[in-house]
Amino acid sequence: MTTTTTDLVVFTGPSLRASDLPPLRDLAARLGRRLELRPPVRRLDLLDLTGSASGHEVLMLDGEFGQRLAVSIAEVRAVLATGQPLTGASSMGALRAVECRTLGMNGSGWVYEQYLSGAIESDGDVALLYDPEDFTPVTIPLVNVRWLLARKRDAGLLSPAAAQTALRVAKGLHFRDRRPSVLLRRWQQELPADTGEVLGPELADERRDGWDRKRLDGLEAVRAALGAKERVAAA
Repeated sequence: MTTTTTDLVVFTGPSLRASDLPPLRDLAARLGRRLELRPPVRRLDLLDLTGSASGHEVLMLDGEFGQRLAVSIAEVRAVLATGQPLTGASSMGALRAVECRTLGMNGSGWVYEQYLSGAIESDGDVALLYDPEDFTPVTIPLVNVRWLLARKRDAGLLSPAAAQTALRVAKGLHFRDRRPSVLLRRWQQELPADTGEVLGPELADERRDGWDRKRLDGLEAVRAALGAKERVAAA
């Protein structure tokens, strides 16, 4: 007789929107899982879970970087040593999954693959400023800009040179300053008019969630951890 993990604990925050959460809870209920959503992971949060009598599957998306101690590799190692499943994606989760893959931590998503391949090396690429009340992103992380530019370049809407210049401009802004309005103004100042016409509309409030790669990775990771793909395929 095999047993299945019924509880999925997700450490999230700015990678998911408030409007994303009810559908995920509904999906979990339909699949017979209990979904527990927690704030961005901090030092010792994972160790607190290991003391629970019931088994958990843990998915790490967001985590604290500067204002509090970040979750450590040693902590991840200790959790994995207990046999508790631990996966990561999107932001801090992707970083730790790459660093701890030889220890047994799994990762998924575009952000994870970029760090795994070495295409992105700086932790700062996933950093952003967000509203502490509801975790709404205030600034745009560089990893999302990379994703947007790659899409536009691959679609033939941006030349490689224009994409490179747009990325350089974005990298020149500190993550705390990379607000949509500031990024738009800098792109308009330093890029040709036709390039600005391609990128400008994407910075509108109603468009940004659609190319928020951290959000897309987070949604995919939660659904996969819940077993949605397997259940749908078997239906």
